Amino acid sequence: MENESIKARILADYKTLLAIKYDSPLVIVDKLKLIGEHITQLGNAGPDEQANYTKAGELIESARSTEYVAFSQAQSDDEKEQRLADLKHKVAEACQLLAIHS
Repeated sequence: MENESIKARILADYKTLLAIKYDSPLVIVDKLKLIGEHITQLGNAGPDEQANYTKAGELIESARSTEYVAFSQAQSDDEKEQRLADLKHKVAEACQLLAIHS
């Protein structure tokens, strides 16, 4: 699949993630997984671009293993909202590295 098509899928999943509220944890983890899978499909890039793909993948993995865990362990609704905002921010960083903008 061509990189631009893959990036379009990443953007679509990211936009969906932005709209998700803290009461949909399974959808959140599913979108993180899909975005991570799409990033691993990106290819045919120069060394700088490939480094950005790698870093973006690491950011998504961190969002899944750190921010999502903090979100899932949050006790109050306010804390869940803050942790979800942190998670979304990390995904936004990954999208910036991929030169994907909404």
